[in-house]
Amino acid sequence: MERQFHGKIIIELPFKLLTGTHIGNSNDGFAIGGIDKVVIRDAVTRLPIVPGSSLKGKLRSIVEALEGMEKGQPLEQGKWYNRGHSNMYRHEADTRAEALKNAVDRTFGTTGRGSADTNHPARLAVSDAQVTRETADVLADLEGDFPFTEIKSENFLDRITSAANPRSLERVPAGSVFVSRVTYTVEDLSHVKDDLKFLLAALKWLEDDYIGGNGSRGYGRVKFGRAEKLPLDTIDSLPIRVTVKPRRAYLEDTEPQAQEFDTVQALREALSGTLLQPLGR
Repeated sequence: MERQFHGKIIIELPFKLLTGTHIGNSNDGFAIGGIDKVVIRDAVTRLPIVPGSSLKGKLRSIVEALEGMEKGQPLEQGKWYNRGHSNMYRHEADTRAEALKNAVDRTFGTTGRGSADTNHPARLAVSDAQVTRETADVLADLEGDFPFTEIKSENFLDRITSAANPRSLERVPAGSVFVSRVTYTVEDLSHVKDDLKFLLAALKWLEDDYIGGNGSRGYGRVKFGRAEKLPLDTIDSLPIRVTVKPRRAYLEDTEPQAQEFDTVQALREALSGTLLQPLGR
């Protein structure tokens, strides 16, 4: 298997929570004051995080659907969603040759079938999203039993008896700003625009969807880049910063200047301009 290396595209990806957000483990809370679901935290700082695996998995699922529809593939088990495990299906190319035909396989990787040389390693890496210092300072002033978060109480009502079944979930409050780092390794110059087209489309889609759990009840709405402040919001959002770092920058130990974009849409528009020119030099 031959792999080329033309450089990396590094995206510092900030996002503001527009609604309270829960990303966590439903089994963790029973031993902690009766909270049914707690959020995932950094083991050292105890600040909430959004795991890179959660963000990358969400983006992959969106790109799978977008590209499958774009190519006229039936989004069904055994067809576009061809790989199943424990009754959970997703798309995954069976060979490296097949993977190179699809943006989702090229970008997010595939394990293939059979021998190890059918694998296609992911070109995309997504880091855990950490809160900004300003967000941490605001969250530190919150009053409650759990540091840096809020507790949301809900009730499930029996439709016959009206008996209530209360539950409590830990959430990261709306207005919080996180920053993740998304790195795309450029292995084939002819694939870059197509791969990024689907990735940025997925980010736009995600702004109209949600991350984490309970999205149908309004949790987990986000805005990438700069966002309008919510009522009584004191936390500033940040621009998306993109660094296009060609191979020679690593050999010559130079650091290209990052470009800033207020929105995902502005970044999409830049793809048709000069943004990627450094890769071809």
